[in-house]
Amino acid sequence: MSIGGRFFIPRLYYIITPVFILLDYFWGINVRVAILDSEPLYKGLYYGFCVLCGVFVFVIPQSARVVILFESSIIFVMTVIGLFIPYARAIAQMDDILNSDILTAGIVEPPHIVNLVLAAGVSLFTIKMNLRGFGMSDN
Repeated sequence: MSIGGRFFIPRLYYIITPVFILLDYFWGINVRVAILDSEPLYKGLYYGFCVLCGVFVFVIPQSARVVILFESSIIFVMTVIGLFIPYARAIAQMDDILNSDILTAGIVEPPHIVNLVLAAGVSLFTIKMNLRGFGMSDN
């Protein structure tokens, strides 16, 4: 099977990136880089980076392994850190964690969860494909 065939799902992830951009900027539905909602400049730069990654994946299919793994790992790490920091701040501000009510309901919203699942899924799929491509089995 060719690299393009094996990496169809991650390549599809890049094909629909413009759809994610349109949903975000015109309808306010952001699941691709939800963690960067409060930073419009960085969000725009990251969308540009995703488009550039998509171009690399389609122009140089052999680069798919590295590009997809790199990009999805970046957004996965950013999302995990972005979700952890508000919890860490909330816990740090409590005098006694056992005797206080933890108000964390508004910290993690559905777009953040979808973003995390999407990034983690693509990362894990790419890692599995890379293991197979390098002759290693994850079984």
